[in-house]
Amino acid sequence: MRGILKQVWYAVRPLTAQQRFLWWCGTLMLASGAAHTVVAVVDWAPWWGAVSWRKPAVFGMSFGILSWSAVWIMRQLPVRRWGWLPAVLLGAGSVVEIIAVTMQRWRGEASHFNYGSSFDEAVWSTMGNVVLLVALALTVFLVWSLVRFEGSPAARIAVVVGLLAMEVSGYIGFGMADKGEKAVEATGQVPETVKFGAEGSAKLAHAVGMHGLQLLGLLAIGLAIGSVARRTQIKIMVLAAAGYAAVFGGVAATAYAGRAWTSPTAAMAALIAAGALAVMVAAAATVTRLSPARADVVK
Repeated sequence: MRGILKQVWYAVRPLTAQQRFLWWCGTLMLASGAAHTVVAVVDWAPWWGAVSWRKPAVFGMSFGILSWSAVWIMRQLPVRRWGWLPAVLLGAGSVVEIIAVTMQRWRGEASHFNYGSSFDEAVWSTMGNVVLLVALALTVFLVWSLVRFEGSPAARIAVVVGLLAMEVSGYIGFGMADKGEKAVEATGQVPETVKFGAEGSAKLAHAVGMHGLQLLGLLAIGLAIGSVARRTQIKIMVLAAAGYAAVFGGVAATAYAGRAWTSPTAAMAALIAAGALAVMVAAAATVTRLSPARADVVK
C-alpha cells in the first residue's frame, strides 16, 4: 500500500511554480475545511441550514480538492507562461470564495443570498463574481486539454469528461442562485436550502457534477501505475466515464423534475443503477491491476 501511495504522489506532486501555487492554495483550503469540521463537532451546532459550520467545512474541502486536481491536469499540459492565468484565477479565486464563506459563518450570517446589510450584499456579490472567474479558469483548462494534452488517452478522457461535468455543474449552480434570490425576494428570508420544483435536490446534482474529475482522475492515475495496456486503459476509462455520465444525468434529471433523489422515476433509477455499476466495474478492474513495483514509471 505504501508503494502505491508513493506512486500516486509521484503522479500528482507539483513540479512547476504554477503547480506549486495551486497546490498550496489547495492545501490551505483543505486545512481550513478540516479545521472547521472539528469546530462543527465541538460546537455541536446543526449541520444543515443557511448558517452552519457545514459551509466552511464542505466548501474548503471541495475547493481544496479542486485545486489539487488542477495540479494533476497541469502536469499533463505543456508549460506556458500564460498558464499563470488559469492557475491564479482558480487558486486565488477559490481562496477568496472560502474566506468569504468562512468569514460569514464566524459572523453568524448567511454567506449565500444575504442582502441583510450593505456589507452582506457586497460579500454575496463578490462571491458570485469570483465563481465566474473560477468557471473561466476551468474553461481555459478544458480548451487547453482538448488542444494540447500530453498525458495518456485515458487521462485525457478523465480530464475532458470531468471538466465538462463541472461546467454543467456550474450551470446548475447558477440555477440554484437564481432560485435562492427569488426565494429571498418572495419571503425576505434566506432559504435554508434550494430545491428545484417540489423536492428536487439541486445541491446533490451540483455536487455530483463537481467531483467527477476526482473520481475519473483517480482511476486514470491507477491505470497509469498499474499493469494495463494502453488500449485496455482506454476501454476501462470509457466505461467509467459513461457510467459517471449516466449517474450524473440521472441525478440531475431527477432534480429538475422536482423529485427527491430517493424517489426517481423507474427509468432514471435504472440509468443511475447501470451507471453506478459501470463505475464500480471500472474501479474494480483498475484496483486489481495496481502494481507497486512500477513506481519508476511515474517518477
